[in-house]
Amino acid sequence: MTRLASIALLALLLAGCASRGPASIAGGECRIFEAPKYEVRGARDYDQDWIDSQVEGGVGGCHWNRPARRPAAIEASPAPRVAPAKPARRGIIRRIRDRVLPTRSTPPAAAAPIEVPPAPVIAPAPDPAPPRPPRSALERLLQPRDDD
Repeated sequence: MTRLASIALLALLLAGCASRGPASIAGGECRIFEAPKYEVRGARDYDQDWIDSQVEGGVGGCHWNRPARRPAAIEASPAPRVAPAKPARRGIIRRIRDRVLPTRSTPPAAAAPIEVPPAPVIAPAPDPAPPRPPRSALERLLQPRDDD
C-alpha cells in the first residue's frame, strides 16, 4: 500500500514534466512572432540591443534559423537630402509698408543693476543668566561648587 501511494505521489509530481513546453491560449507564443528573413538594423544603440534580444529569444526559444545577411538593395546609400524650401515672398502690402515706414528701432538696453552689499546682521545681546537658587547646607556638603 505504501509503495502504491508513493508511486501515485511520484506520478503526480512528474506529470508537469510531461508537457510540450510553454503554450498560450493561441497555441504558443512562437506563432505570434514572425522570424526576420535578414538582419535588422536599429537606428540607435538601444534599438539595436532590443532587436538583437528579440532575435536571440526567437532563435533560442522558438528554434528559428538565424537571419541571413542583408540584401544589397537595403544596404544601398540613402536617398539624397531635399534642399530646404525657399522662403515665401512677402505680400505687396507688406513690401510697400516696409519701404514707406521707417524701421523700428530697438529700445536701449536697461542698465545693469547695482549690487548692494548685504547689511551686517546684528544679533541682540543674550539675556544674562538668572541667578541660581540658594542651596541648602546638605547640598553644599554633598555637591561642592566653586561659587559656594
